[in-house]
Amino acid sequence: MRCLTALFILFQTGFLCAQNPGEYDWWTEIHHWDGHTSWVQYMTISTSYMGPNALPVPEIKTGQLSDEAQLEQLAGYQFFKGDKTKDLFSRVYVPLHSNKVGLELYVVPLEYFQTDTATRDTRAARTRSGKGFAGGDIYFSTQISLLRDKLHWPDISLEFAFRTASGTRLRDARYSDGPGYFVDLSFGKNIDLNKEKEITLRPFLMGGIYVYQTYDLQHLQNDAPLYGAGLEFNSKKFTISQQVGGYSGYLDIGDQPMVYRAIFKYKNKFVDWKLWYQWGVRDFPYQGIRAGLVLHRKMK
Repeated sequence: MRCLTALFILFQTGFLCAQNPGEYDWWTEIHHWDGHTSWVQYMTISTSYMGPNALPVPEIKTGQLSDEAQLEQLAGYQFFKGDKTKDLFSRVYVPLHSNKVGLELYVVPLEYFQTDTATRDTRAARTRSGKGFAGGDIYFSTQISLLRDKLHWPDISLEFAFRTASGTRLRDARYSDGPGYFVDLSFGKNIDLNKEKEITLRPFLMGGIYVYQTYDLQHLQNDAPLYGAGLEFNSKKFTISQQVGGYSGYLDIGDQPMVYRAIFKYKNKFVDWKLWYQWGVRDFPYQGIRAGLVLHRKMK
């Protein structure tokens, strides 16, 4: 199977070169192409060498499932010196079975990127201009509430998530064009600060594993412990969450990203305003900000 995959990639490379003679001469010269190795083998599949949405740190769960159906739409900007990315983020969440199960789908349907020459060449990207549009991977998640609202116990939830290989522009290191999955347990507990005003503080923890496909013929997948922790302040009108999380790949190729996130949500009856900020602490060179709306409604 590995041999067939390698032959298929090699055939595609040769076919493209035959169709576009000279188009990649600049790339061949910069990366000293040996004439037969697939261009994919020159790339590094990790958060340090790809776009900000290629292998992101998953959302850090709080141990509690929402009892409302949600439709979220955000617009964002993620950046560092060598890469400026504007994107859209879409998410749908539906609670089922008396809020004990939740189904979630999310995707970056469109991004526009612009990289400088140094970043383009470090990533072995193949579009000479270093800019263009890309569509993202689709994520599917099933969340199960294992324990909730017990006096002396934290809330506990379990998540199974799958990432499709739907992302485009592998040639520009925007998405990995490979599947992945992650499984995690999260724990959280509300601490009442003011019962009358419904003000609470919620510490939470998450742990699990994140696995994704690579193109390294010696290591076809990366198996990474997944972790996260945070503190959430809730009132009737707004939510503020501070979080730190990441995962630790074992290939030592810039594949151990850690990020800090701050999330602010201003609540209304049916539509919330959401502001999201992310800063890369390790193996994730980007800062990012997103803003938008979350439509929500309780299921009957």
